[in-house]
Amino acid sequence: MTRQPSSIYSIPHKDSHRRILNCIDRGCHLTSKPPLIFFRADDIGIPSRRFKLLIDSFVKHRVPLCLATVPSWITHERFTDLQQITGNNSGQWCWHQHGRLHHNFEHKGKKQEFGPSRTKEEIKNSLSMGKQRLEEIVADEFQPFFTPPWNRCSSATINSLVELEFHALSRSRGARPETVPELPDFQVGVDLHTRKEISPHLGFENLLAELEENISSGQCGIMIHHQRMNNRAFELLDLLLAIISDNPQLTPVLFSDLIGGEVQPIDKQRY
Repeated sequence: MTRQPSSIYSIPHKDSHRRILNCIDRGCHLTSKPPLIFFRADDIGIPSRRFKLLIDSFVKHRVPLCLATVPSWITHERFTDLQQITGNNSGQWCWHQHGRLHHNFEHKGKKQEFGPSRTKEEIKNSLSMGKQRLEEIVADEFQPFFTPPWNRCSSATINSLVELEFHALSRSRGARPETVPELPDFQVGVDLHTRKEISPHLGFENLLAELEENISSGQCGIMIHHQRMNNRAFELLDLLLAIISDNPQLTPVLFSDLIGGEVQPIDKQRY
């Protein structure tokens, strides 16, 4: 599944390193404690050249990555191929559930796989089938976290996730309906690749603003869609990862690091 890259990546951006570095520093200075930062890559399940480039960059900079995996896309053979790319450093990855079919069931309005057009029973059955498939194929590498396609889901979905013993979900910043205490929402507020700005200059300015604002909140989630990445997108991601990895004020984490209690400094040797 290949889609058009965002306009941001149609041109080079002058002095990108300094501008990214400055916006991260400003965000860090606005917090009372070191900010936490996580990356979530969506639409995982099919090995590809772009997936390898993505993983190679995270391995190079020793930054953890949450892999939102579509159950209907994954097979035993594909997962073997994906693991050949990610390697045996399992502590760097969070393989978790991304919908089940990645199919839109809404006849009007915004796209949702787990929206109001489906009953609670349909939703729970679909979630359960997806979870069982990942538990079978991904096995011990699977972690019970859930990312809904298009970052949207209903209250029935939230309740079903609790009943199915998921530990958390991950949606867009400010997503509704609100979740429940038993199911924290690790929200993403920085969108690297599914941006809609026509102007590449405006898109880059907005991206920098999102990065600064979310870091200043104390917890910054960054969303990746590798199918939409071109060479410039990979170059910018590599630059961003290098800056984050070198910044002692930032703590890169996985979803599992965010569950309960204080997050300890991450030992990169686990990667």
